[in-house]
Amino acid sequence: MTQTEFEHKLIEMRPQMMRVAMDFFHNEEDAMDIVQEVYVRMLKRGWQQGDNVEALSIRATKNLCVSVWRRQRLREAEPLESVTESTGHDSADSPMLSEERQTEIENAIQKLPPSEQKLIRMRHQEDMTLEEIAQETGMTRRSASSIISSAKKHLLKLIKTHD
Repeated sequence: MTQTEFEHKLIEMRPQMMRVAMDFFHNEEDAMDIVQEVYVRMLKRGWQQGDNVEALSIRATKNLCVSVWRRQRLREAEPLESVTESTGHDSADSPMLSEERQTEIENAIQKLPPSEQKLIRMRHQEDMTLEEIAQETGMTRRSASSIISSAKKHLLKLIKTHD
């Protein structure tokens, strides 16, 4: 198969790729974005001996759908900072409410596994960057970010069930 034949085969696969993306997102605009991104990635990669273009394009479409969906879910997650903000900035009880909220957050942090506690404290109490955390713990930046994100979600559940 030549590069030109590869490109033509990709174009022929568009309806199947669109179906996969539409089944995932139920939105034609998002599906078109996914298919276009798969085209770009596959054309950059190029055709390689032994490639099954049909299977590869469908798999790439599914994988990209999952990746985009995960990114969207992470963006939708409520940031931990929004929980730590006081609700009554103008009231006379504001310092007391803030102190109560901090105690509540600390109690929730203590319910997390030790590894998550450590990373949450490094990130939000010691104000360390992900790079600094990764360097100090010996884990990758991505792993640190993932564990912190998971810990935040767990904290939010603990705090919301306490309210």
